[in-house]
Amino acid sequence: MPLKIGMCFSRRFEGSDPLVHIGKKLPVYLRLLELCQERGWQVFILTRRTYEGDGIFNGVWYFSSGSFIRWEKSVKIDLVYDRVAGMKFPPEHDSAMVVVNRRDFKFVCYNKWLAYRKLGHLMAKTYWVGERKNLPGVLDQIKTDWVVLKPHNGMKGIGIFIGPKEKALAFEFTKKKIYFQYIAQEFVDTSAGIPGIVRGQHDLRVAVANGEAVWSHVRTPPPGDFRANVAQGGSIKELGCAQLPSSIKKIVSQIATRFNQKYDNPIYSIDFGMGEDGPLIFELNDQIGFPTWEMKARETFLQAHIKNFAMKLKDLS
Repeated sequence: MPLKIGMCFSRRFEGSDPLVHIGKKLPVYLRLLELCQERGWQVFILTRRTYEGDGIFNGVWYFSSGSFIRWEKSVKIDLVYDRVAGMKFPPEHDSAMVVVNRRDFKFVCYNKWLAYRKLGHLMAKTYWVGERKNLPGVLDQIKTDWVVLKPHNGMKGIGIFIGPKEKALAFEFTKKKIYFQYIAQEFVDTSAGIPGIVRGQHDLRVAVANGEAVWSHVRTPPPGDFRANVAQGGSIKELGCAQLPSSIKKIVSQIATRFNQKYDNPIYSIDFGMGEDGPLIFELNDQIGFPTWEMKARETFLQAHIKNFAMKLKDLS
């Protein structure tokens, strides 16, 4: 019987097009599903809302001949590729399902304070703030003139402040309940850029799978801003992994070796900034934005996923 592979999102179980939200990157997602089929796997799109435990989803979309068929029945999935942002999936204490990425690894990426406690020597100096009332005391400890304030579990540049410490005192923390606790980081000045790669402020992202860098790109903020997130108006430029500075390659290798052993070979990305004293990590991401169809590393990126899935499924085949 063919092994069953599912890509899981948070959307409701309705309609006949479960990837309608993907937008311009849809061809890349479909290409990944087709590559799975070429391995002889049955392919499904899933929603966490129909998950019943033990790898069983009561309601799925089956991918066949380039289209989706809605199945209103229970299906046991052998491997789930988790595309659910946040910690609502996978459930705690559910060891019956093989999942990319495991919950314990997701939590490290989701909780920026925990990530700092694990990788602090590679990151900008970070302090726990928690509630806004604690901010003045924390700012007194920050040694840089500027500071970065961010939700300890935020995404897409939401609720972030970057600027002078005196202006930080007037910053209103986001009102979203899930983002109300903050961290503070000493500002990393990346204005010198990376020679031969980017001029000025930047955020360099390296996607890692199977212990190797498989795709990288550099993001630059819009004029007058320091947030390079594409969701906040930043621009993106693909970068060949061979072009990465040796200092960044070294850090990627160190982290990949550690994470592969501890977290069952996750797929993730690392955001870097090149400061005066070399590269520092900004954050980890368990949810990687896919490349566009035109990007040169698209196929390398997707084939790395297939290799990762196959490695995790080898004991089941």
